[in-house]
Amino acid sequence: MKTKTEIILIVLKVLALLAAIGFSIECGAQLLTFVSSFINPEWSKKTLSASKQWFQILDYSAAYYSFGMSLLILSSALKATVWYLMLDLLQKLQLRSPFSMDVTKKLEKLAYLLLGVWVLIAFIGKTYLHYVVKATGINLTDFSSGDEYLFIAGIVYIISQIFKRGIEMQEENQLTV
Repeated sequence: MKTKTEIILIVLKVLALLAAIGFSIECGAQLLTFVSSFINPEWSKKTLSASKQWFQILDYSAAYYSFGMSLLILSSALKATVWYLMLDLLQKLQLRSPFSMDVTKKLEKLAYLLLGVWVLIAFIGKTYLHYVVKATGINLTDFSSGDEYLFIAGIVYIISQIFKRGIEMQEENQLTV
């Protein structure tokens, strides 16, 4: 019979997979809308990720539209990557010996990727939105504050350092015996 922790890890793997697939679909839908907006604008306005404000930006300037949609697509792609990395981390995690260098490296990579998502959303995205509102008067609300990504990145980085210290203690313990 599986322990409660093993069951929780299985559920987390399934949730991570669903989140990764969800953000991948979102990224694909945004990419499809972006490409089709130049080929067939009427059809692209009916797609899943179409926003009326973005098409107003496209009417104003194709460059503003392209840059903004590229930021949205990149943001979704990074979020999908975060969840795929989390899934990979959960698959590498072994309850018998959780402190491994592979898990520690994946945790650090995840922390840096989350920091990158925060920079993209909080700084670049918000700065761009303010610029577009100032230049066009069209208010876009597609970027969240992104502060949660900074918070989560900090927590994941701290956990990676705890894992690193756990590896050091494990190695010291093996040398003592």
